[in-house]
Amino acid sequence: MDEPNFPNLNTKTIGKRIVYYKKVTSTNDLAWMEIANGTEDGVVVLAGEQMRGRGRFGRNWVSPTQKGIWLSVVLKPQLPVDKMFSLMAIGALAVADVLKAHKFEAMIRWPNDVVIKGKKIAGIIIETKFVSKAPEAAVLGIGMNVNVGQKELPDDIKDIATSALIENGYEIAIQPLTEELIIRLDYWYQALRDKKDDLINDAWRNYSAVLNKMVSLRSKDCAYQGKAVDLDPCKGIAVEQSDGTIKWWQGDEVELLRPI
Repeated sequence: MDEPNFPNLNTKTIGKRIVYYKKVTSTNDLAWMEIANGTEDGVVVLAGEQMRGRGRFGRNWVSPTQKGIWLSVVLKPQLPVDKMFSLMAIGALAVADVLKAHKFEAMIRWPNDVVIKGKKIAGIIIETKFVSKAPEAAVLGIGMNVNVGQKELPDDIKDIATSALIENGYEIAIQPLTEELIIRLDYWYQALRDKKDDLINDAWRNYSAVLNKMVSLRSKDCAYQGKAVDLDPCKGIAVEQSDGTIKWWQGDEVELLRPI
């Protein structure tokens, strides 16, 4: 994708200003620079390639040139601390909506992966900055594999990752797909700001790849198994263990979760 042009954007907040770079370390880094310079809510930072794209817990996200959507969004939602995880949820919902519109069977694997047939096609990360214990701003980062070929996937994730190209056998134009994603991000962001919690929660559950399934999860050095009996964008995931007890886990507590 050359310098992007999005003629059909008619968003309220997200995408009113878009900054594009051919090659960056991480779009999240540039988004934080935008925040430091006093930028407005909803600015989108796009890149053709990331050298050090990052996921949760400092994991690397491989972002080859012009093969996916690598973007970050500056958000100033004025949410309380316990609502900040909703931002990750709306990012995942936007990605799942776009893939569904293109006939992919996309699902959300709690807390931040969008998967097709159990393989990860996109990841979402939320980073926040606090002032006086209140969230001042956040950066929502999205990495989505679009035209990444099987041979371009690193060896350690070949069996657990996928792309639109791998799934359907042909390339998809990235620029219009990016435009669709920005529009859906703005839709869900407005729903969040309008306190449409039920709308978000219902969509979050409907897209879930783990709800009502047996799962294994790892938290620090501990491993647990149980049935995922409930989900909430803010509270996390409720897992029922073999003795019948139910424990809620938040996203920042769980390093890895998989259906079993």
